Order: sequence, then structure tokens, then C-alpha cells
Amino acid sequence: MERRKLRKLVVPILLFAMLAFALPTAAMSGTAKLSSDETVLLSHLPDQQIGKKFPQGDTINIGFLAALSGPDAGWGLPGLTGNNIWVDAVNKTGGLLVGGKRYPLKMHKFDDEANASKALQGARQLVMEHDVKFISAIGGDAANATAPFLTKNKVVYASLVPTDCDPNRPYVVAGGDITPQCNMFNALMAKMILPPKKDGKPLKYALATQDCIMSRQVGAWEIGAAKAMGFDIVYEKFFSVDTTDFAPIITAIMATDPDVISLCEAWPEYQTMMWEQLYLQGYKGMVVQNYADWESNLTKVPAEYAAARNAIDSFPLMDDPWWGETSWQMSFTRVWNKRYGTGAPEDVKRRMTGIDWDHMIWLIPWCIGAQTAGKDTPGQWPSNDAILAALRKLPSFPTVLGPGKMSGKEMFGIDNMIEEPVPMCKFDLGAKDKRIIAHLNFEPWYASIKDIVIKAVRERGQMWDQRK
Repeated sequence: MERRKLRKLVVPILLFAMLAFALPTAAMSGTAKLSSDETVLLSHLPDQQIGKKFPQGDTINIGFLAALSGPDAGWGLPGLTGNNIWVDAVNKTGGLLVGGKRYPLKMHKFDDEANASKALQGARQLVMEHDVKFISAIGGDAANATAPFLTKNKVVYASLVPTDCDPNRPYVVAGGDITPQCNMFNALMAKMILPPKKDGKPLKYALATQDCIMSRQVGAWEIGAAKAMGFDIVYEKFFSVDTTDFAPIITAIMATDPDVISLCEAWPEYQTMMWEQLYLQGYKGMVVQNYADWESNLTKVPAEYAAARNAIDSFPLMDDPWWGETSWQMSFTRVWNKRYGTGAPEDVKRRMTGIDWDHMIWLIPWCIGAQTAGKDTPGQWPSNDAILAALRKLPSFPTVLGPGKMSGKEMFGIDNMIEEPVPMCKFDLGAKDKRIIAHLNFEPWYASIKDIVIKAVRERGQMWDQRK
């Protein structure tokens, strides 16, 4: 039902946008010509006025501060592609239209290697040398390290996880990749898929992931949801980020006889090795996780094994047929393939993943907020305070995953999180990849379980007001 309603809303809007933009795009002068798919991507903007000339403003610099190498790079490096696609499409129109001027966008990147001290070094470089106004990032330890500096300089830091949000960090925003909501939904999906035990005893839930700030925070919310769903928590441990041998870890987990094993926030490199050990040691239960990279995982386990484990994750693919041929997602897929796919000019030698779009989720709303706030500051770029305030006032705005709005105060102390529909995926044997099986609304479900969840989060010291 959710899918049919979304298509009824999205498809007419996209078709209208394509028709509305087609004529002026072809007539543009002084800028590169947009493809029809790039035009669809820009339909998220409320006031771009493609083809109409405006005075030129200064270049607005944005940053990409994330792991571009190392075991966490799978959550950072691919995100450059989506941000590049967005920035280049905007610039083909002359720049982002804000307050009656067009502002070209320019992205600067820094590899923090998921290291807190390097993240702070990168933040300083991006701000002091490039005057960036917005930073795409992964978060966690890096968010903690950079928050004081970026708060002082009033630079928006877009983390992938809302658990980084805090009232004392007014410029840390998150929620783009629906974490920890998707982790919490892992427990719901497991409860819906698995049959109850014949003896009436509760199903057993185990969680294991690397020991980092992000994992401990997100893991607490997932465990809370699992408890609310009636699971018996039999394993909840965090392994060292230096771990290279996952055999003992999987052996220890399996000794608790779990019905569900959550890999939670396991970094892409780690999850592949964990899947390999699950297969080699003959685990027969269900596997859930935050993000699954099946191109890598299937080099270690047969597709039949993944399917038999009812493998659940989020981070949907933009080329999933679920979205529909005329959708924004399919337009993004065609643009991505033409630029980064096999044989393309910037061939990245891999398939598109769920991270290629991930960092765009906050970059696009930030641009929407700039256009909205810019109506009150004609002739100049609005402050980040004004941009965030404008987004909070909007009843909803487009995101890659569907209509979103600013939220989060009840969970994280400040309305700096985007709340949007949460797509949940399951491994599909025919596709040999993930496929969306549900598009869920988080808020009403969370309202029904929040007392149990928050109790579990507080027991683990991971509520925003406990993390000082």
C-alpha cells in the first residue's frame, strides 16, 4: 500500500517536472546542457528556474570529510559519486539559485580514514583553506572530534547517524541514511519473518559489531527495539577495530544458539569476513545488518546461503525495480551508469551501491533550505542558522527516499534529523542482490515501543544527555 501511494505521488510530479523543464533547458546559453535525467534530479529543488539568467554569486564550497581508504571506506568513498552528480547538475544551470543569484558549488574532499584526529585535521583544512559551508561525513568518533571546531565556525556537519546529534552541537545534522531507524526495524522484520518457537519461548537475538562510538550508540537503539519485539538478548559484544580473524567471534556468537544474528554497524570490510565465517561454521538462523554490500559478500558465500539466511538490511539500490522506470531513482541510476558504470569515463570498477546516493540525502535538503531561506536574504547567501531554521519550518521536503521533515528532538535532543520513509531490503536469489520488501513509516511504530527502547538505551548510557 505504501509503495502504491508513493508512486501515485512521485510519478506525476516527476513527469510534470520533466515537461516543465524540457523547453528552457534546451534554450539555455552559457551553461552546459542538462540531460533529461539530470533535469529530473533537479526537480527536488523548489526554485531553480532552469534556463533563466540571474546575477552570478560567489562559489559556495562544500566538503566531503570521510574515510576514503581503510575498512570504513565503503561508507565514505562511494558517496563521492552521488555528491559529484548533484553538484555538476546544479552547476550546469549556472549554480544554485538563492536570493536572486546563482551560486556555483564546488566540492573539496579529505580522507579521514575513520580516525578522529585526522578528521579534525580535515575539518580545519576544509574550513580554513576552502571556507566550506557544509560537510558530508560518516560521523561517530569523527563527529565527536570535529564538533567543537565546526560549531565555533557554524559549519553544517551532515553525519550518517542521528546519534551524533546533540543540542550542544547545533550544526550537526543527520538522518539521511535512516540509521538507527533501519537497525531498529531489523528487529521488526525478523519478528515478522521468523515463525514463533513451538515451545513458546522467546526467539534469541545476538548482536556483534566493531567497538566504536557509532556502533555502541546505534547498537543500543537496535537492542532496545529487539527487546520491545520480545526477543531474548543472548549476545551483545563489540570487537576491536583491529580484528582480522573473525572465526572466534562467530564461534562465540553461535554458542548462544541465536535465532537472529545482527552484524549491526559492521564496516563493509568486516561484514564480508563475518559472512564468510557464518557460512563456514554452518549458521542456520537469520542475519540482519545495517548495510550489506553483496558484490563483496558474494565473493565469500554462495547466493543460496544468503537467501536461506533471509538476509535483511537497508540502504536500497537506486536501480531496484521497486522504484519504477519513471522515478527519480531510475534517473539517478542512468546518470550514474553513464558516468561511473562499466566502460564509462570515470568507471569505478564496481556496481552502484547503497552508499552512492547516501550522502546526497542531506546535501539536497541543505540546498533546498538555502533556497527557502534565501527568499529573506535577497542578494546574499543565507547563514546556516537560517538554512536549518527554514528546513524546520517546512512541513515536508523531497529526499532521495521520499518526503522528509525535520525531527529528532525526542530521541536526540534537537530537531536536526531528517525523518523520511525507511526502505527495508532482503537478499533476492534471482537478482543476487538486495531488493526492497517494505517502505516503512518510523514514527507511529516508534511511539508504540519508545518506553522500552529508551530504557534500554539509557541502561547502556547512550542517550544524548548521558554522552558527555
